[in-house]
Amino acid sequence: MKKLRFNFSEMNALIITFALNFLIFLVEFYYGYIENSAALLSDSAHNIGDAVILGTSIFVISSSQKVKAKVAIIKCSIWGLFGLLALYQVYISYMSTQIPSYEVIGWIGFLALVVNIISTLILLSFKDSDVNLKSAYICCRNDAFGNLLVIVAGFFVYRLNSWWPDIIAGLIISFIILISAIKLGMESYNVMKAEKN
Repeated sequence: MKKLRFNFSEMNALIITFALNFLIFLVEFYYGYIENSAALLSDSAHNIGDAVILGTSIFVISSSQKVKAKVAIIKCSIWGLFGLLALYQVYISYMSTQIPSYEVIGWIGFLALVVNIISTLILLSFKDSDVNLKSAYICCRNDAFGNLLVIVAGFFVYRLNSWWPDIIAGLIISFIILISAIKLGMESYNVMKAEKN
């Protein structure tokens, strides 16, 4: 069975996935703020970080591997910053003890999952091209995992009538962002070193 892939140029793939990630960031941030949901706000931080990464990827698409690696390191720093902001939001949500709406968490998480599955499939053909496109692919793939966590959090908020599942999901998503930023940053640094030699 053949894998489902979309036939886009690298530039079009990045533009479409950037637009999708920015739009879902706005939706998740709005509802996360209204509901004081750590999971949604952490995931929105993930999405805006991804939008920044995808946006910058558009501008360096025809650059050398060395330039792409340098930009990837900058992108990883930004990604890490959003991871720290997501951690801070988890703390704020924990202190508030407000139980968010499980319906809002579940439906917004599902919408974000659909968006990121589409984005991942669009970028699948380019993930091994270079570190720039690989960073874009990893962003969307990790976001899909984050979206699943948001949906699971919504279910357990409903079952337990507690804000703890939301807090735990937000915490996990924050660490996914930070770990991914560190791993990709190290890979980008190795590409830079290889280009010097």
